[in-house]
Amino acid sequence: MTMVSLADCCRHLGIDPKTLRRWLVCAPFTGQPHPHDARRHGLTEEQLRWLAAAHHRSLPVLPQEPPQPAPSAEPLALPDDLLEVFVALRALPAQLAALQAQLADLIHQFSPLAESASTTRSRAGVTSKATNSRRRSRGRAERRSQPQRPSSAQVLALVEYAGEGHYVVISPRGGLLPFEPESPSWFAWLTTCSSFRFVGKMGRLTAHRELHNVSRAVWRAHRNIRNHTYNVHLGKTECLTIAALEQAAAALHAHL
Repeated sequence: MTMVSLADCCRHLGIDPKTLRRWLVCAPFTGQPHPHDARRHGLTEEQLRWLAAAHHRSLPVLPQEPPQPAPSAEPLALPDDLLEVFVALRALPAQLAALQAQLADLIHQFSPLAESASTTRSRAGVTSKATNSRRRSRGRAERRSQPQRPSSAQVLALVEYAGEGHYVVISPRGGLLPFEPESPSWFAWLTTCSSFRFVGKMGRLTAHRELHNVSRAVWRAHRNIRNHTYNVHLGKTECLTIAALEQAAAALHAHL
């Protein structure tokens, strides 16, 4: 099928573009894109001859459009150095998981020292039994009225995106755990966990359980941004899916 551009149609018919547009309004067809280049519009040879006959114009012999070469079916070969880059990128998630496991082991080794230092500071701050009793009573009342959150000195478990749609769970004491989120082992682990950190594709957060009663446990996510704490309700333990965590992380990240 021979396509004639609109400019060539005007030249063959001996008219200006405005006249051609007026003729096309009354014609039973419109211009159409070129089969090999959608940016070009024109008329077929039959449509051009119809316009010439309808408006008593003569046409010269139209040149035939050369055939377009067929696209090659052979796939493009990538250079060897580019293939090596792709292989190295695919190996990065496994290497990252190994580094996270080593980091968890180091945290486990130094956690007794941190706990010992915390105990020493607590004993040094004791002045009398009466004062301590009042402080404990006041602290229990505040904990009942406010959501429980992990101490900044406490090392939390980590749930992190490892690439290719996989997430890893790293415990401060157990290292890399042998299960992925949303598995039965994941929900069983949540019943033994009071808080954890989540680093996903959409952002990060810290999740904590507000009640100690497992059957009535309600989870909430929070993140400190510019000296302000933002919270997102997560729901019960069975609602803690990766989609819910990613959605909450994105909502908290929007406050940046």
